[in-house]
Order: sequence, then structure tokens, then C-alpha cells
Amino acid sequence: MSPPGADCNPGYLKLALTARGIRLDKGVPAQADPQQAADDELCQSIELVLPDGVSVNAPIAGGIESDSPYVLSGHGDHFTLQTNGTAVDVRVVPEPDFYRRMTTRGLLMRRVGQVYGSFIAINPGFACGYGLRGAPCRFCRNGSGVPVGEGFPMSIPDVAEVVRAALAEGVVDFVYFNLAYVGSEDAGIAFLEPYIRAVKRQFNTLVAVQVHPPKTDRWVDRTYAMGVDALGYAIEIHDAEVLSRRCAGRVRYIGRERYYDTLRYAATVFPSGTVWSDLVVGLEPIDSTMRGIDVLTAAGVLPVLSIVRPSHDPASSAAPPPALDIVAPIYAHLFRTVRDARINMGWIGDLSFAITPLEARFFAGDDARLAVAMQQFQRSRIGSVTTRNLARLRRRLRVRTVSDSFDSSHL
Repeated sequence: MSPPGADCNPGYLKLALTARGIRLDKGVPAQADPQQAADDELCQSIELVLPDGVSVNAPIAGGIESDSPYVLSGHGDHFTLQTNGTAVDVRVVPEPDFYRRMTTRGLLMRRVGQVYGSFIAINPGFACGYGLRGAPCRFCRNGSGVPVGEGFPMSIPDVAEVVRAALAEGVVDFVYFNLAYVGSEDAGIAFLEPYIRAVKRQFNTLVAVQVHPPKTDRWVDRTYAMGVDALGYAIEIHDAEVLSRRCAGRVRYIGRERYYDTLRYAATVFPSGTVWSDLVVGLEPIDSTMRGIDVLTAAGVLPVLSIVRPSHDPASSAAPPPALDIVAPIYAHLFRTVRDARINMGWIGDLSFAITPLEARFFAGDDARLAVAMQQFQRSRIGSVTTRNLARLRRRLRVRTVSDSFDSSHL
């Protein structure tokens, strides 16, 4: 059951489309996703822009969710989302032109980076894309490794060339690096460092990174010093028992508390609102997810909520997500808790796979007027330039201390 007016509320629409999927009318082409081609446990999807500029990656309903009430129809530049007698104009995000190009070294660019919302996601080391979609990877589920695909690890010139193409085309605002589990002390951030430094050296853009937490806090300092602007360690499930059952590998090799401890420390290093962690709605009781929001927010960490998505693999999904009127209070709680904690909501936005605290304003009624104004500034050209300049200034003030600390530790 959906709350009144949900069919026209972009926040509710995003949530429902992610959970229920979307049916395509004849003539609406499905977009190919290279990650899905490499791993058929995830459903094919389509990127849409809903009213108020809200981005969503909607799974395409087929044999899994053929009863989805959402139908996309249209052609050219005009598309309509229809449900329950209501029609909403939406924009289908076309595949970027650079997807069809080759790098100088002969690698198809779409294999190097994929565009979601306002960022390009790049995983130069291992072919794992589960975390982006709110589904536990093989390592998280049972501790087994993630198979390395052909072409990995990617070369730094290939990555830089694709980032240049995406920025030149104007389809992204920032670069997002992620990496599967690496058992070293640094959790893989040392492997990513040359890629990050190359991007920061060549382009005036923000860089976000999501990895598993390192074994020591020194690597958090090093992550900030190398130029990372936003950092995520995804706990995904707050309830300890459910986490242990669903993500046995993560609990065995990393441990639940290391996520929270490292997130708490990172929030003291990075600017407000640039340290985040994912929680997946539908994998644990609702009250546990809300407690997770409280714990993360109290630590200065920005919670980001994804929801269980359709999957071909029963081991990576849960029972169908609850009705919107049941889970909506989680998102209203997300917005109000982050707002009351005075954590900056403007840095992490336009995540087509998840709902950010800023997007959660759609569930909070009139409480969100200030957040809307902040979002409009953050997305403006002057706001984007100011954000990058402030990030550089703050890093300069801290990096000298971080460098001295690393030199003395001989790491």
C-alpha cells in the first residue's frame, strides 16, 4: 500500500521503482549494463530522472517482478511513467557517447567506468559491483573471493582517459572508486592511491571512495591526504545477528565493530557530510535499521539507504520489501536525524542506487525547505566550484601533519 500522493512524490517513486522494478512498453529500449553482462545475478536496469531532478536506477521487471505496476512508455525525448491511473513525465538517461569508444590501449571505455546519476563508478582492481546495488558480494556472504575479470587491474592511463571523456561529455560531476575486499592492512586503498592521485592531478573534480575499513586508522589519514573528498565504509546491516548470518565473510575477516570504529574516526578527519555508510532496508527489522541510522549519525557519519533489489540469486535477496507506508518512516527519520545532528547533506547526492538524507526530505513534509535551498546551491556552478576549493584548502591545512605521521611510522 502506498501513502496518498505517493505516485507523484519523487522520493516515494524512487523507492518503489527500486524495490518493485519497472516494465517497459514496446519501443522503449533497455540499456545494456556491462556489470550485469558479467554477472547475471543482478537484473538489467534503466536510469531515469524523476521530477525535482531525482535520479533512480530502476530494475527492469521481467520474470522476477512481472507484477510491477510501473510502466514506462514514450520515445525520443518524451517518456511517461504510468501507474494506478497516474502519469508522470520522466527523462530516460541515454547511454553516454564515450561508452562506445576505445581507449588508446584498446579497452572499451564502458568496461572501465559506468555512469550512475552524477558520478562515474570505476573499479580498477576487481570485478565486483554488488556494493553499489545494495547486495552482499560473495566475500560478504561466505568469505569466498571475487573472481577477477579479464582486463584487471586496469592501467592508470586507461582510467584517466575514461574520466577525461566522461567529464568532457558533461555527464558526471565526480569520480567514484570502489574495490572488493583486500585482506591487507590498508584494505586496498594503497592500490587505489595512484589512480586517485592521477585523477586529482589531471582533473578539477571530486573523488569518492568506497572500500572495506583498514586495520589501522593511519590509513584513514592517508586516504584523506592522497586527495579523497568523500569516503564510505558500508556496514549495510546494523543488527549483529543478521549481519553475521547474511555476511559471514565480512564478520569473520573484518568484524562488525571495525566498521563503526573506522567510520567514527574518519568522521573526525574528513569534512562534515563526506563520510557515509550504506544501510540496506529490507535485510533486517525496521527498528534495527533506524537504530543504525542513530548510531551512524551520532558518530558524524551520513547514513545512505538502499533497498533490497530484485535478483536472480535467492542467496543475495530477502523477502519482498515492506509496503511503502511501512518503510516511509525510516526515510523521514533519516532526514530529521541528520538535520538535527547538523551534518552537511549537500556533499553526497544524486546516488541513483540509494536514497540520501537530502532526498529523504520527500518523506519529511515541510521540514525540508532549508535542505532544498542548500541542494540548489550545491548543484549550482558556483556551489560546485566553492565545494572543490574548500576541499583543497582544508586538505592543505591537514596534510602536512598526516605526512609527518606517516613518515615517522615508516609505513
